[in-house]
Amino acid sequence: MTGSRSGAWLRTIALVWLGVLAGFAIGIEWIRSRPQPPAPSGGIDLVGAGATLPYPLYRRWFAAYGASSGVRINYFSVGSTEGIRLMLDGTADFGAADRPLSADERARARCGPFEMPTVAGAVAVAYRLPDLGAPLRLDADVLASIILGRITRWDDAAIRALNPDVTLPPMAIHLVQRARTTGTSALFAQYLATSAQWRRASGSADALTAAGARVEGNEGVTAAISARIGALGIVEYTYAQQAGLDVAALRNASGAFVIPSAAATAAAVAELLTPAAADTLLGAVGARAADAYPAVAITRIMADAALGDAQKSAHFIAFARWALRDGARVAAEVGYAPLPDGVTARQLRRLDALRAGVCPSPRGLE
Repeated sequence: MTGSRSGAWLRTIALVWLGVLAGFAIGIEWIRSRPQPPAPSGGIDLVGAGATLPYPLYRRWFAAYGASSGVRINYFSVGSTEGIRLMLDGTADFGAADRPLSADERARARCGPFEMPTVAGAVAVAYRLPDLGAPLRLDADVLASIILGRITRWDDAAIRALNPDVTLPPMAIHLVQRARTTGTSALFAQYLATSAQWRRASGSADALTAAGARVEGNEGVTAAISARIGALGIVEYTYAQQAGLDVAALRNASGAFVIPSAAATAAAVAELLTPAAADTLLGAVGARAADAYPAVAITRIMADAALGDAQKSAHFIAFARWALRDGARVAAEVGYAPLPDGVTARQLRRLDALRAGVCPSPRGLE
């Protein structure tokens, strides 16, 4: 019995030891297989956080700027409001948002704040319907009815009236919405406010409140629409384009139905965005030109505490200047529109007034 027990004990010890060795080998292999952190860039890293709307473009910008300058920019696509919060509490060196700072947010700033428009992006109505043969036409009244839950089917008479040459399926509309109010949804609510029924019923100028699936970010809305036939939601145009989703032609202020594109975005911006208005305007809504898309967001970057740090502010200023000049050249390639020349010139003058490591005076930012 004693020998039997000893043998069993030895076998147990051997199995435990083999398990330890296997676990160690697996651990070593896991360490070897992990993505390695980037090599030092030769400059300091800037941490940015905020809007999802411009992320497809910003991702290209940060890679190109890093390759030319040696400065890494790490960006977290977490939404405008969260990006502003992280920037103001010092967790992020700069924020990105599809709306200007509020008065309360500006009051919380410790050094600046400095905020600068970068590009314009179309806010699109994306949907997944099979074999329509032509883009849907939609207007603010019909969209308001969908979001308010008054139109629930694709073959509703109001949708058919705008699309007499399209056979619409007899199926439910599955509305996908953002989980919280964002720059994208606030901008689209401005477009919906051209509908009298939206103004009467919404109770808020910047919220899209209705029943429906609620997900985070432009990425989440795009994925949810892609996953379900009959789905509809509001996303930045580039996300829909990259996912292969159809987008609606929206009726603008002149009555023309316009499909989102970089050119249609640029037409709206050229009509409505003046150098002085660019600092505070949420977007370009209400364009009348026949080729102008009616729901265009103005996205921006902003910094606060980092402006008081000589190294970080020098890199932020240099990147912001690069974005306005070199970055604008690739905006249209990705589906965005660069700022008009007069707006760009004003922003460059404001950048020239900044001094690295010195908190800007309000007058210096005018």
